[in-house]
Amino acid sequence: MIIALFLFTAFDYSINTNLNFTYDDNIFEYSSKYLEEFVNRINPERFPFETYDDLYTNYQFGILIRNKFIGKHTTTFNLNVNGYNYLTNQQKDYLIISTGIRQSFGQLAMKFEYLIIPDYLIRYYRDPLGTEYIGCTFAEHLFTLKTNMKLNLLEFGAVLGLEIDDYIKNFDVYDSKAIRLGPNIVLSLLRTVQFGIGYELKSSGAKGPTPDISYLQHKIGINTSFKTGVPKFSEMVLAYQLKYRIFTTEVSPILDTPHSGREDITHKFTTTYEFPIFTNLFISFDYGYEFRYSSSEVYPDIGDYKNYDKWMAGCGLEFKY
Repeated sequence: MIIALFLFTAFDYSINTNLNFTYDDNIFEYSSKYLEEFVNRINPERFPFETYDDLYTNYQFGILIRNKFIGKHTTTFNLNVNGYNYLTNQQKDYLIISTGIRQSFGQLAMKFEYLIIPDYLIRYYRDPLGTEYIGCTFAEHLFTLKTNMKLNLLEFGAVLGLEIDDYIKNFDVYDSKAIRLGPNIVLSLLRTVQFGIGYELKSSGAKGPTPDISYLQHKIGINTSFKTGVPKFSEMVLAYQLKYRIFTTEVSPILDTPHSGREDITHKFTTTYEFPIFTNLFISFDYGYEFRYSSSEVYPDIGDYKNYDKWMAGCGLEFKY
């Protein structure tokens, strides 16, 4: 109790928490072929779920604690908890926890962050160690070093990260380590408009040997936010993300047909509108559309199994203090 009292009196802090409700019309990112099989109960062992769509609740809590340990430069500690709970398909529930420390040096700042997803279900796959279909789940650890510099209206940043994905024993051939790096730029105009663009190169190496899900990925993100003033202090964000993934397995196409010579292109469009309803309390509405196109030099029908599209719509409340 004394320590908690000391922290809240000797340090500056801020709290952010929100609660969102979202409908997702394809939570497992099934292709049209798989959706048809799901509806007609073909290969039901592959789809042990009540629905392929669902309504989920996303709750977030974040706290920032600041003080000046190095001269007049601010040191910031953060803790964030982000949970997803599905109404019908509860085995899809997952949690994201992250913590970090950021040190400012005037116009330059650096941050180290650690993020963990303890347990995430992709979907059900055939058990490599048996004949039945079981849930393919993994835990993710992400270590990230970020730096940014602000020069007048421009803010330049760079990110370097190490991602470790640890799958359950039955799927340990999927265990992967990845390096993620890239720059980003944010331009602020007239205090009402921000334009940001970022690029990330991700190189992921899997344990393998068969199947081998190793890949090289290029990701580009573009977003624009502007204060509409209707009502006052409201903000709209438009965002687009492109992922271009090239699978790099050297395993023979005969042994690893689904990954050999395969390329995935994923597009995601989102829009969010947020405005205050009381002091420090905001309401938001959002919509997103995402689709993936897969192609393969050795497996012309790969799209029947890997192509998908989905849309999401939701609303939420956010409290800022």
